[in-house]
Order: sequence, then C-alpha cells, then structure tokens
Amino acid sequence: MGTKTLFLLRHAKAITGGLLVPDQDRPLSDRGLKDSNKLGVKLHKKGVHLDLLVSSNAIRAITTAQIIANRLDMKRTNFLIDPLVYGAELNALLELISRIAKRYDDVMIVGHNPSITHLASHIVGEAIAMPTCSLMKASFDFKDWRKILTDKSSKFSFIN
Repeated sequence: MGTKTLFLLRHAKAITGGLLVPDQDRPLSDRGLKDSNKLGVKLHKKGVHLDLLVSSNAIRAITTAQIIANRLDMKRTNFLIDPLVYGAELNALLELISRIAKRYDDVMIVGHNPSITHLASHIVGEAIAMPTCSLMKASFDFKDWRKILTDKSSKFSFIN
C-alpha cells in the first residue's frame, strides 16, 4: 500500500483590510513574513519535500506559499495557484484534492479560514483550531488521492 501526505497550511498573518484594500489583495504583515520564513526554515531542517503546492489566489496565501516553496527549493512547475481554494467549502476542497494526480505523494494546500480549518477538522474527525501560519500534516494509507473522499487520515500532527 502507498502512502500520501497532505499538508494543510493556513496563510500567515495579513494586514487588516479596509475599504481601499480588497480582501484578496491584503499582503502579509511583518509578523506574517517572519512566521512564514520561520516555518519554511523549520520544514527545511526537518527534510520536508513537497511534490505539489496548491495555493489560494489571495496575495497573503500566495506569499506564504512562495516563502515555503523557496525554503524547500521547489520547482516552479509544481507550484499552482487555484482560485477555487479561496473561500472553498469543504466538499470543494475534497474534490480538488481527489483530482490530484497519483504521481504526487506529498502535497500542500495553502488557504484560509474557515476552509482550511473545516478540512483539517474533517480529516482529524473532530473540531480543531488553525490559527494563522499553522500547519497540519496528515498521512493516508492509499495510493490514489481519490480515496480522500472516503478514507480518513491514518495519522496526523501539527508543525508549528
């Protein structure tokens, strides 16, 4: 049996929006930049490898994802921006993951609250909190991402 690993990352802290800054255009705050870099360094030290990274199209998510991808020396071709991740319902995220090609074993989704929290809670089987720049790692005992629709995680952990 194969193993798939899914990392769920809530974007790092962004500046507070206002009337002049649309929600999707909010950049990371200084704290968000610092936290993203710190997490990227930690993942690099742990030897984390990602085959695919999928980010929301919001600036704060893209920036968080880029920092992580750069720290992990990812290929640009394995970095995707998908507008579906922004504001997605649980079932939409599960469908997105279920369509990931079998060849990708280690995948990260970078998104927002409440979507990432709902997905993490679904995978864990109980309500959990996902503050900004929090990362959950879940392992699955299957070879095909389509099984995400029916199978639960075999183990999970939080990396912060």
